[in-house]
Amino acid sequence: MLPFAMGHYIEKPGPPPVRFLEVFKSSYYADVSLNQWLALTPPELVQAHLKIDPQTLAAFHKEKFPVVPG
Repeated sequence: MLPFAMGHYIEKPGPPPVRFLEVFKSSYYADVSLNQWLALTPPELVQAHLKIDPQTLAAFHKEKFPVVPG
């Protein structure tokens, strides 16, 4: 169980197929992509706060991808 409002992800390193059920105690659901959020944040802010290089910053996607390869 995760604490309320904590960011998380699921990693599946290989076979077999996985089935995942996520249950919320709220009637409201919001999915936030950290990748998309960082891509849409002014790059100067992201670089200044996270100390990442321009190549890493350029790899973020402005579109949301619910499932991404590892």
